[in-house]
Amino acid sequence: MVIFKDFISYQDTIPEILQESGLAEKVKNQKQILIKPNLTINIPPPATTPIELAQEVVKFCQKNSQARIIIAEGSGGCDTNRAFEELGYFELGKKYNIEILDLNRTPRIKKENQKAMALKKVFLPKIAFESFIINLPVLKVHLEAKMTSAMKNIFGFYLNKGYLSKVGEFLVARIFRENWWNKSELHFLGISRVIIDLNSYIKFDFNLVDASIGQVGSETHGAPCDPPIGKIIAGSDAKEVDRACAPLLGLKAEEIKYLN
Repeated sequence: MVIFKDFISYQDTIPEILQESGLAEKVKNQKQILIKPNLTINIPPPATTPIELAQEVVKFCQKNSQARIIIAEGSGGCDTNRAFEELGYFELGKKYNIEILDLNRTPRIKKENQKAMALKKVFLPKIAFESFIINLPVLKVHLEAKMTSAMKNIFGFYLNKGYLSKVGEFLVARIFRENWWNKSELHFLGISRVIIDLNSYIKFDFNLVDASIGQVGSETHGAPCDPPIGKIIAGSDAKEVDRACAPLLGLKAEEIKYLN
């Protein structure tokens, strides 16, 4: 089931849609909750997930669960810690006593699936397989994939092979090169194929899409939707959530390869 709510404010709309979606029951017995925003680069919303949205989700989880809560991201266009700092996430972590984790620097484990289309072997963050994952994407046009929302936000868990060093577990090189997209090889492998593959390895347990504004033109340096879309969308199935979101950007789900 996919739920739509008219956006009033994060303080009003987010607790209401989370309660209606049954998230309280889903998280109450969890031991670890990983909240995954979209901080692909250090650009303010609507290109990235607003800190106000993440804050309301943290408050809801702390109210309804004793789980350890982690906000985690692996930025593609900058050092993740720079995005955390500039977009307010380190401050949020201190305020609510939760961990802020760079997925680009966390231990990885090998996963294999010979039925995958492009990623038959991949090294992914170990923590992704130990957590209840709440996905917090923003709704945007994407130049290659046509749309980025719930399913494409999986990219934060990936890291280019060139950034991995075979010393014990696969870890990120200490120094990040500036102006280099560290998820770039996914585009060469075929963006729709790798979206599907990565979603077969890692499952989002809950998706909350911020379409309060929306973005058109491109996924990073695009323009805010005018007028704003004014919606928040929730659901457990990332694919169904994305199919429901497509019309909000004037797209047909049938035109988006990874949804078919």
